[in-house]
Amino acid sequence: MDEGPDWEIRDRDGATEVRLRGSWNLLAVTARNGSLPGPLQRLAERPSVTWDLQEVRAMDSAGARLLWRAWGNRYPESLRCREDEREWFRRLADLPGASPSPGRGLLDPLADLGKSLTRSAGDVAGIALLLGLLALDFLYCLRNPRVIPWRSLSATIYEAGVRSLPLLAFIGILTGMVLAYEMSGQLKQFGVNRAIIGIVGLAFLRELGPFLAAIILVGRSGSTFTASIGAMQVTEEMEALRTFGASPTLRIALPKVLGLSIVMPLLVTWTDFTGVLGAMYTSKHALGVPWGMWVHQFPETVSWLQFAVGFGKGILFGALIGLVSTYYGLKIEPNTQSLSEYTTRSVVVGLTLTIALDVILGFVLTAFGLGFRVKPT
Repeated sequence: MDEGPDWEIRDRDGATEVRLRGSWNLLAVTARNGSLPGPLQRLAERPSVTWDLQEVRAMDSAGARLLWRAWGNRYPESLRCREDEREWFRRLADLPGASPSPGRGLLDPLADLGKSLTRSAGDVAGIALLLGLLALDFLYCLRNPRVIPWRSLSATIYEAGVRSLPLLAFIGILTGMVLAYEMSGQLKQFGVNRAIIGIVGLAFLRELGPFLAAIILVGRSGSTFTASIGAMQVTEEMEALRTFGASPTLRIALPKVLGLSIVMPLLVTWTDFTGVLGAMYTSKHALGVPWGMWVHQFPETVSWLQFAVGFGKGILFGALIGLVSTYYGLKIEPNTQSLSEYTTRSVVVGLTLTIALDVILGFVLTAFGLGFRVKPT
């Protein structure tokens, strides 16, 4: 068995000679648990040091690099070694030095903003292109009903709809209870306890129901759809579909967009119901408003038009979430880094566009005289 890395020091007339012995390869160097660099560097700092490597039994790139770093990435003043050992040091000397990272200039933030805007514009164009392809696929399915992916459509409805009901019920009930409890103090002060019916009903049917359902679906179903499509990209299942002549947008994207467009307004209705139910429970104990008053006055206080507005928002939000999640899923490259990156971007962009669409719809509906209205009781 070869000896480990070792050396002998000889001092003569103010000069130091370091004679290395043993094996200076990866196995022998790592066996010393990092104890070599410090003593070697202290030896290299001595004046007039001669390094003698002629008794070294074996040397590879690991041993040569260890010595090279101890010497300060340059040749020592005096070196005696064999030609094969000198060749390692020549290669290390020819390596380019690490260039310092350039500092950020004054225009770099502007360049970053430009890159972000360019990427955002590309994503908007890509989503619009996907929407056009899905429209063509939908028309093709209408002309050829046998190609409709019923199984994928029903699976989307079940995964995004049925399995989201318990979570949305929990969120809706809690939100309704908190909303009624927070407003009970002010309503009691002015003696208008019954106004809780119109306020909670309008808030849920028009805004909170669609918004809560959209947030839950973006985080739960949107990210799942993006990750599942991305997994198909990583495992090359998407390429297999194209090889067999199947359209990825028809088989993968269309069922998810249609499924979310169908199930989202139903989830909005479910969230409205559970939210109002939570508010009914709280208002009975905090304001003394009985459940019978809710049943009789709710249809008279909140018009069906407000429910239709929330229902329509559900359809638009579902289509938007489906488009965004499938678009980023189809953009994923066959590697895990791209999978995590685009899944995160799908959630962020989905939430941002949902909020932006909600704001735009609020302005548009108000401009057409469909703003917040509660019927007097």
